[in-house]
Amino acid sequence: MSIVLTTEQSQSLKRGDPIRVTNPDTGEDVVVLRGTDYEAICEMLEEERARQAIANVAVQTAAHWAQENPH
Repeated sequence: MSIVLTTEQSQSLKRGDPIRVTNPDTGEDVVVLRGTDYEAICEMLEEERARQAIANVAVQTAAHWAQENPH
């Protein structure tokens, strides 16, 4: 199933602006992005998840080290 964009929505996407539409069945807002923008966001989120995982390991390692070396 596909949706048909209005001329205004299509122009917004061409400018690189996301568009917001509402699912009439659920009332939920949905954001439509250009594929390249979506991929860039996914890449940034993956990098942030990796940074967070590294930070978590560092905190756990420091806590373990502190327990083993109380002085």
